[in-house]
Amino acid sequence: MSEAVAEAIQQRTTGGAGVHSAAMVVVIACALFTDFFLYGILFPLAAHSPVTVQDEGRSALLYGAYAISVLLVTPLFGYFGDRIGGRATMLWGLALVGCSTLLFGVAPNFSVLLVARFFQGAASAALWTSGLALIATHYAEKRVQMLGYAFTGGTFGSVIGPIAGGWLFHAGGYKLPFIITGILVAIDAALIAFLLPAKKTAQSETVSMRALLLNKSVVAAALAVALAAFSVGIIEPLLPLRLARFGAKSMAVGIVFTISTLVYGLSAPVVGRVSERWPIQRVIVFGTLAMAATLPLLAAFKGVVMVCIALSLVNISFAFMLNPASAELANAVDRAGMSCYSAVYGVYNICYSIGMLGTAALASTAARWLSFWGVLLCASAILLLAIPLLAKAGPPQQAVPAASRG
Repeated sequence: MSEAVAEAIQQRTTGGAGVHSAAMVVVIACALFTDFFLYGILFPLAAHSPVTVQDEGRSALLYGAYAISVLLVTPLFGYFGDRIGGRATMLWGLALVGCSTLLFGVAPNFSVLLVARFFQGAASAALWTSGLALIATHYAEKRVQMLGYAFTGGTFGSVIGPIAGGWLFHAGGYKLPFIITGILVAIDAALIAFLLPAKKTAQSETVSMRALLLNKSVVAAALAVALAAFSVGIIEPLLPLRLARFGAKSMAVGIVFTISTLVYGLSAPVVGRVSERWPIQRVIVFGTLAMAATLPLLAAFKGVVMVCIALSLVNISFAFMLNPASAELANAVDRAGMSCYSAVYGVYNICYSIGMLGTAALASTAARWLSFWGVLLCASAILLLAIPLLAKAGPPQQAVPAASRG
């Protein structure tokens, strides 16, 4: 690891050309971890906030502020990210994380909480758009695998955040989790400033969003991203409650999600190798079929061990959907002769947010009339109905350029 860091520092001083260092992926994964860590610690802290948020309307407003912020701010960072560079955009994102963390820790009223939530959504937009664009720029040959590693950082943050938030609150009070998050932000900022290349992610060019959104490969990959977010998002609000009803302790639930997240991270090299041998379109369709088949398994078991195995299979399916779809967005940019990676990963961020909003809609409406099994079957049916669209809108059968545009 020390050699990788030294290599990254040397490449940064030379402008970042030809960066193929593990340090870049590690640094970006750490920033995404912190972003989702902050998101996660808010779950156990909500009940202990000095600002009481017990009204369902206010809770929905806070959730909506985050989603709306991501949707509104993402195009801005997608547009400017390719012009000011990925490193600068990520530093702006961490600055927003810092502001959000501070406001959450000292908020005296609901209005300040709302502003903090908006800043949090804007931070996510900046970090995910620029981070994925940097990896796409410097890894043309192993995009699927490297993006998978970066996603694992964010996923671990979302799993560890709630556990750490509860533990830190009991250890040192309400403000301690935010102090730790602030320390993580400072560490991430130092790593990004010293280890990421200063070179812009793309040459200055006029990006036609209309042409980008009319590209069939971009549309298919963006649809797969939204479906992947929708599929996994349905698990977070429903599965913990189901396990609790069957007597599982909160620690056991946390372990289930942690193990399945580790399985997701370990599957990244396998997904990468498969994507090198199969057309990416076929890998995405396979992942979608696998997700449709494995989601109902979560309702077939009541024991923690079997649910953990089923959730691990779901996360492997998630990897076969999301990792190649996210890489295909950059591949489509390459085939079009462009280098607007930040713009296309702005599309990624928007579609992922739309998928999460679809999850909220399904969880809040269908769950009133359907069992957990029924909700998962509905999600599987939606995935199966989307497969013809994913299969028909795929890329042309040609090799992806092996050289990066870095």
